[in-house]
Amino acid sequence: MNNRVLVIGDDTRSFLATVRSLGRAGLEVHAAPYDFASPALRSRYIRRVHRLPYYLDGGADWLAAMQALLGAEQFDLVIPCEERSLLPLHLHRDVLEPLARLAIPDTAGIANFFDKERTRALAQQCNVPVAAGRVLDRATTASALATELGLPLIVKPRHSYDWPELYVRTSARLLDSHAALDAWLDQHRDALEQYLAEQVFPGHGLGVSVLCAAGTVVLAFEHERVHEEFGSSFYRRSVPLHPARLAALQSMAAVSRYTGLAMFEFKENRTDGNWILLEVNARPWGSMPLPVSLGVDFPMALYRLQVLGEAPVDRGYVPDRYCRNLLNDFWQLRKSLARQSLASAAALRAMAAWAWSFRRILIGHERNDLWVRDDTAPAWRELRDFLRDRLDGLRSRLLGPRPSSIAITPGRVRRVLFVCQGNICRSPYAEHRLHALLGPDSGIHVQSAGMLPRNRRPSPPQAISAAASRGLDLLPHRSQVATDAMVEGADLILVFDRINVDSLHKRHPDAMAKTRLLDGSAEIADPDGKDISVFTTTYQHIDTCMQTLVAELAPGKVVHA
Repeated sequence: MNNRVLVIGDDTRSFLATVRSLGRAGLEVHAAPYDFASPALRSRYIRRVHRLPYYLDGGADWLAAMQALLGAEQFDLVIPCEERSLLPLHLHRDVLEPLARLAIPDTAGIANFFDKERTRALAQQCNVPVAAGRVLDRATTASALATELGLPLIVKPRHSYDWPELYVRTSARLLDSHAALDAWLDQHRDALEQYLAEQVFPGHGLGVSVLCAAGTVVLAFEHERVHEEFGSSFYRRSVPLHPARLAALQSMAAVSRYTGLAMFEFKENRTDGNWILLEVNARPWGSMPLPVSLGVDFPMALYRLQVLGEAPVDRGYVPDRYCRNLLNDFWQLRKSLARQSLASAAALRAMAAWAWSFRRILIGHERNDLWVRDDTAPAWRELRDFLRDRLDGLRSRLLGPRPSSIAITPGRVRRVLFVCQGNICRSPYAEHRLHALLGPDSGIHVQSAGMLPRNRRPSPPQAISAAASRGLDLLPHRSQVATDAMVEGADLILVFDRINVDSLHKRHPDAMAKTRLLDGSAEIADPDGKDISVFTTTYQHIDTCMQTLVAELAPGKVVHA
């Protein structure tokens, strides 16, 4: 045993709470993030940060990198904090489990708790109440579904993440009219079997968090959402365990002989006290900082259970204690207020209630997800990033966009990389245009890539037609994600808008020194999903920029775009 743990993730909630829990216990914590600019990575409890490739094209590169990492570091436990890493670990568990214990559900747990229809079926088998609903099929009509479940209703995918689009998080939709429901059904007709429709259940959100061992709950904690915006909350309160809800999830865990962490989401109608199960998060969850702050230390209890074979002692917890993710809670308030006049009585009451809630800090009844005494760096980094973004936005509104300041020294740039989000519209056109303008003997290598982890996608028909009208052939093009080797090897990285800048910064923060907007200060918006006239205008804009770029890369070269 090496007292060493790998935590996969980067968020400031479940990931950071897990890192702090294990680090405070004296374990050596390593991290494998997706966002390398995340404030959570500033934690004093992270010993080392590792870079893993995205799981793409069958996952060969990811699997090789994971095998090498586990073999070299000899971790006692690997804890994924979300499905993007949990599902690949499960798929390759036969290869990886001999190298390290994996804190993931077994095959039955994956089947029962990562498919919302299977979760509903298990709940019904155990007499746990769920909302009225069913899986959709191609014969489903808006009128029949509205008659069956009423309007509004909820439609949601059976899986939050799924193959092959592993890095695309799905989301539920509230449909409140026959027209909206009919349009949604038409749009998703070819994949309706992957969706559930459920009756809307009035009430507020609750969560019962547990650690289970072979189907027995050994540690439990319940919270309620204080502020809630369509299924998410960044301000929570501890409440006493509800015996019936605890018994309900215990029966579900027993049937599947579940081992590991899970948070069972419920909704309760405060008027009549009825409640239903919504879904199960069988992994570390976003409200984790609250129980950890109250001594219900789920991450360390998981380590003791799976590595040391020790069952935790449930000592209970203090109810009516709060925990807040400040900036996210603030943005959620803004989103809620945006739907009404700020001068309205309801808006004023909401703002006053939000401000009054901070009194709990003064009496010691409220904690913060990030601000903790023994690990302040993540909070300071988040605050710095927040203020910088707000000041940059204010400056842009007052003075216009800040121009890119990277100067090109002729002869020094040998590798140029164009980066957009999907690598299907803007960056491949720019790559082909620069190739054509520089010619085959320029000595400059040109590539394009995308920040979204999706390979082998063709350019849309509008892009192909617009490019063809301007003498370029995008028909053979297939997208590729910007790899570490591409980014590190490029002398100059050209992007098209601030979204590209932010995406590149998150994955490759060290590349900012050689990255600039193609048009200096102006953004070139993504035309994806627009008609061919927008593509034509976009490509005209790119061609204009190419005149300046070629003059910088190869002074004296005569070009005709």
